[in-house]
Amino acid sequence: MPAPSPSSIAEDDLCPICHLLLYHPVKTTCSHVLCQSCMLQWAEASATSHSVPISPSSALDLDLSYFDPTFDAYTPSRIEANCPMCRTATTARRDRSLAKELEEKHPEMYKERRTEEEALSKGEKGEGVEGMQILIGNTHQLVNAGTDTPTNSHEWTFFLRFSRPEIVEGVAVHLHPTFKPRIITLIDPPFEVRRRGWGIFTIEARIFLNEEYYFVDRGKRLEHLEQQWTLDFTGNGSQSRVRAKVKKLNTGVMRPPPLPEGRARRRRASSPEDNRPSPTRWPHLDDDDYDDDEDDEDDED
Repeated sequence: MPAPSPSSIAEDDLCPICHLLLYHPVKTTCSHVLCQSCMLQWAEASATSHSVPISPSSALDLDLSYFDPTFDAYTPSRIEANCPMCRTATTARRDRSLAKELEEKHPEMYKERRTEEEALSKGEKGEGVEGMQILIGNTHQLVNAGTDTPTNSHEWTFFLRFSRPEIVEGVAVHLHPTFKPRIITLIDPPFEVRRRGWGIFTIEARIFLNEEYYFVDRGKRLEHLEQQWTLDFTGNGSQSRVRAKVKKLNTGVMRPPPLPEGRARRRRASSPEDNRPSPTRWPHLDDDDYDDDEDDEDDED
């Protein structure tokens, strides 16, 4: 007898993330239920979990003892992260009674789910899969404070730190559209961008590995890992940790470098988001390393 399709299963028995029958269900402290593997994937990829403030004595050379290169992400007793459903800080624990109930109610489908999850887990634990941890965050200090009108009174440095910096090819940092240049390619450590502004916004960072490695996510190969970070102007800033999986390419298999030459890319075409209120007032505190030559490039066409 064939297993029932997910469409024939009650909605409460489906994972809200993968939309399949719940397998090894976990329940969060905010009362959401989802597959353990889905919650784990979210926790590993989310930079919003375990965000901690940066103390005044902290330098940009952050304490790498925060890294745990031997972490086991496959069999946790509990998972701490921001909930993927409501985004609040939460802890997820296995609900064994619900797992037993689901297996009794949908034996064939549960068996299929077990086979799928075991194959996926085996693939992620396979030969060559390694762990890499990433620190992401921003430092912050007030400058030129005390005026009545919005000014560039917040000086911040967005940073990324890697437990395996030797395999990182570079990072493409996407700032708010009003910054020039908006996209900055960092090819050497320290991987950081320093600016001034008056408002917060979300930074997108795309992390590229060298030609011998690639990121792994649920058994799939990724050419780069995307992370987002919303600037924190509270106190001295904050940082968070991301756990990623990487794998080494087979010997003799090469791929072209993913990063373009140079340290600044041309801005993309105008879009509706370009009309958002700017989080900064000119002039920006631009690093001397980056030449603002994009207007000249645009005039070449």
